[in-house]
Amino acid sequence: MLFNSYEFLFLFLPVTLAGYFLLGRTEKSGLANVWVIFASLFFYAYWDWHFLPVLLVSMAGNYFLAGRIQTAFAAGREPACRRWFWLGLAFDLGMLGYYKYTGFVARNLDRLGAGIPMPDIVLPLGISFFTITQLLYLYDSYKGVARDHDPVRYALFVSFFPHLLAGPILYHRQMMHQFADEKLRRFGWENVARGAVLFTIGLAKKCLIADALAVYVNDGWAHLGELSLFTGWLVAISYMLQLYFDFSGYSDMAVGLARMMNLTIPVNFKAPYRAASLIAFWQRWHISLTNAITACVYYPLVQALGRRTLARSIFAASVTLFLVGIWHGAGWTFVIFAALNAVGLAVNHVWRAKGGHMPKACAHVLLLLFVLTFLVFFRAPSVYDACQMLTILGGAQGVLWPAKVTALASHVGLVLAPGNVPGALLPKAIFVLAILLVAFAPPSQDLVKRLQPDTRAFRLAPLALGLLLAACVLQFGAVTQFLYFQF
Repeated sequence: MLFNSYEFLFLFLPVTLAGYFLLGRTEKSGLANVWVIFASLFFYAYWDWHFLPVLLVSMAGNYFLAGRIQTAFAAGREPACRRWFWLGLAFDLGMLGYYKYTGFVARNLDRLGAGIPMPDIVLPLGISFFTITQLLYLYDSYKGVARDHDPVRYALFVSFFPHLLAGPILYHRQMMHQFADEKLRRFGWENVARGAVLFTIGLAKKCLIADALAVYVNDGWAHLGELSLFTGWLVAISYMLQLYFDFSGYSDMAVGLARMMNLTIPVNFKAPYRAASLIAFWQRWHISLTNAITACVYYPLVQALGRRTLARSIFAASVTLFLVGIWHGAGWTFVIFAALNAVGLAVNHVWRAKGGHMPKACAHVLLLLFVLTFLVFFRAPSVYDACQMLTILGGAQGVLWPAKVTALASHVGLVLAPGNVPGALLPKAIFVLAILLVAFAPPSQDLVKRLQPDTRAFRLAPLALGLLLAACVLQFGAVTQFLYFQF
């Protein structure tokens, strides 16, 4: 089920919220959590019920293993604790590897002449997200940080529908105490209102901006041979914008939905395209993943390497970011995407350590060019297509100028080769609006915080919210899947 669908907005969400708050008013208010668990499992199974057993097996296996780890830790049996943790790690990585990377490995072995038949494996929705969420729980159990092992709260922690399919990635310490708080199961107008505003902002990002740009992006990548210098750059930049508004829109909706239920989940984006370094970019993009991998890979790796030096820190950071890259998908394009980021991060660390300096505007432009380059590999269906797009951006397929430019040039005696945008025309207003929002608009969370009862913006919010929501609903007929669902 998609957030941007009639069945979610007009059936699932109202029924789920009503059941949650009605049960939260009873003496057995804990039933509200049970209600949300079943609603979340229905939400997940609605897309394809065949994936539901994978989620349930993952939840049951990790719950059992975490229990063994916590019991061993409490008893001071460190070797047993370590064995159970490594078994849990093998269980989760084995499940993720089977569904996500078996096909990639089989294809490459087949190319080497191994004659391995192609497995028919369908990637379950959200497996990367609910797997890493549970890996974090196992890791914190191993470190003695996670102690809450209530089965209801654990099931809700993993399956909670706002974050289940594409994050943000949750920590147990962020959520378990909230799930245990009976006061949070009571209806509150302010949280429902602020959550609804944030949800609508996210919905508008997806339906009105990302989906409008998707038409042009998909058409451009489908007709690479027809692109010239300008249309190539338009397609590449449009994808940068589409990916940001699509994923940050989902994250806003997830945070807004949780807020409607009086729950707080982490913010996932903070104006990443305004960063002036690759380090800062990853601190602002998919923040929950960056924090999770840093805590569980970077810091343990730094400790394992012994005395901290610049070279060892760079190695640990590069390995961490490489893992972030290949976590996104199985394919050589993702390997290159990961390698580019690992190398870029190493260069960034060396530059910073050596006291390198450049004007902030130059650093910002350089970062955006680097991001555009690695996102070409992130989007491309193959390495060949990615390389072709990069050559197009360098002018290899010629420079065809828009008609208005050639007409203007003719008035000053210049003769330029005219050309047309292939396929669907780029929605210019949306393109410009997206750039302006990325460059100047405050983060969505900050906008919601500014809505104070004694301000004019607060009084106008219901009207603006209604109009924006209506505009989004009108786009549901041409609904598209969220980009991060494929990861």
